[in-house]
Amino acid sequence: MTRKVWVIAGCSVGLLLMIAIVSLWSNADVNKAERREEAQKAAAEQAEDAAAEIEKKQNEQKAKIEYLEGEIETLRNEARRKDEELKRLGVDVRVARDRVERAKRTRTIDADADELCRKLESLGHGCEK
Repeated sequence: MTRKVWVIAGCSVGLLLMIAIVSLWSNADVNKAERREEAQKAAAEQAEDAAAEIEKKQNEQKAKIEYLEGEIETLRNEARRKDEELKRLGVDVRVARDRVERAKRTRTIDADADELCRKLESLGHGCEK
């Protein structure tokens, strides 16, 4: 074999060795990229699940808020009704107090049942005992 053949064979072996190294390197990069892609997909799925859970909780909170706002409105209406009732009762109490005061100011006559019966008979009304 001539020297030229040895050089061509050496270059061929070197070229094959370079192709093998580049191929292995490329496969390693592809595998690394695939692993990164899988990790990112898993992270994206976790983020989606977390977002769905947060949205679910948010909807629950909205429902609770709407319910509580309804309860507050009901309580406000009840309080308003009770206030009106208290005002009305306050007027009734004032009237009753005035009547009691008037009754206290009237002069009472000390009399027993027999004396009252005699007075009624003198007025023409009978008295039953």
